[in-house]
Amino acid sequence: MTDIQNKDVVAYSDEKSEKKLFRQLFIRQFPLLGSMNFTRMEGLSYGWALAPMLKKIYAGDPHRYLESLKRNSQFFNTNQHLAPFIMGLTLSMEEENAANPNFDTSSINGIKVALMGPFAGVGDSFFYGVLRIIATGIAIGLASQGNLLGPLLFLLIYNVPSYLLRYYGGVMGYRLGSKYIAEATQSGLLSCITKASAIMGLMMVGAMSASMVKFTTTFKTTIAGQPFILQDILDKICVGLIPLLLVLGCLKLLNKKVSPNRVLILLIVLGFAAAAVGIV
Repeated sequence: MTDIQNKDVVAYSDEKSEKKLFRQLFIRQFPLLGSMNFTRMEGLSYGWALAPMLKKIYAGDPHRYLESLKRNSQFFNTNQHLAPFIMGLTLSMEEENAANPNFDTSSINGIKVALMGPFAGVGDSFFYGVLRIIATGIAIGLASQGNLLGPLLFLLIYNVPSYLLRYYGGVMGYRLGSKYIAEATQSGLLSCITKASAIMGLMMVGAMSASMVKFTTTFKTTIAGQPFILQDILDKICVGLIPLLLVLGCLKLLNKKVSPNRVLILLIVLGFAAAAVGIV
């Protein structure tokens, strides 16, 4: 078995190169919401942000570099203020993968999927539900009196914590990963974490599907003098039955290599057809 603890990774092995990595990661993570789409959400921007660092990690091996780029351009969606922590952790795991040929690459996306849900909830609640409201309350009080400190304080109160978290989050994620990933891999702990991450990831995907996919029927009629409401019947069978069938149907088509654009067009046609016959 390869001794992964004695295997040196030369990509970012000294303090100077580490600092360069942190600066580069800090700058490139800002456009995370720049290519949002319904198939990968922030995935493409995530892969773009890590691209030059992955290229250095897999220097001299273009095939593995392209594999890592593809791996890190999959579906990803979380709060952009906390995303650098996951990015730093990802880079650390990619370095371990470059050094250890027996590394389980599925654990990289497994941990990403497991973290993005909780981080989205915590980050959105704090930055949008707490910090922004506090900053706005302070700024409005001053701005209503004509004080220029109002908008200035809003920018400082909201952005200073954001920028600090964006930078040091990447530092913490990278250093946490580089410290524990090798030990976790050798002890078998990483395998357990991967399985737990996969379970949590499936739960998050299920929760997102249930909350984001909406399909409510409006068909009503009278049968034998009794009102017949189709949605009530479906809810008695299984709440969210049609959204569930739509998600499973899309998954089946995607597994058969049907283009996501064709799936989207099919859903649009289905929606118009269902509205035309009075189902929705």
